[in-house]
Amino acid sequence: EMKDMLVKTLGIILLLCGSLYLCVSFSLFERRRLEQCEGFMLLIRHVKAQISCFHMPLSRIWQTFSSRELERCGFLPALRESGDFEKALDACRGRIWLSEDEDALLRAFSGELGRSYLEEQMACCDYYIGELERAYAQRRNERPMRTRLFRSLFITGGLMLVILLL
Repeated sequence: EMKDMLVKTLGIILLLCGSLYLCVSFSLFERRRLEQCEGFMLLIRHVKAQISCFHMPLSRIWQTFSSRELERCGFLPALRESGDFEKALDACRGRIWLSEDEDALLRAFSGELGRSYLEEQMACCDYYIGELERAYAQRRNERPMRTRLFRSLFITGGLMLVILLL
């Protein structure tokens, strides 16, 4: 009987630790997801600045930009290697956590990049910067609510399993 009590106690501790781990992991995931969105927004701003001020070629633009989160997910290394925005998105498909709309925006941007005159490129960059800013602002505003919701779900689920064990 002492052995059963010890096993139950260990099970309860493991369930509670698992719930806390899920809470922390989800919070980190949401933060990284927000940072990826910000990284893409900053990348397009950088593209616009480099094209408008210096008429810099795309391959050089990719070399001069850095973002911790876009480096971490492998997008920037893939972009520098291939030079193709869409191929880099495809290469990092499982590690870039954007919504379908954000992904579609980036793919559309990639399709228009470098295919028109300077004025059209600036207008194109402005449009995609505006769209990504909206997506970023929405994600940033929703993040605390989503984090609280999932934290509550993970903790409640863990406690329900503890009750079942008792």
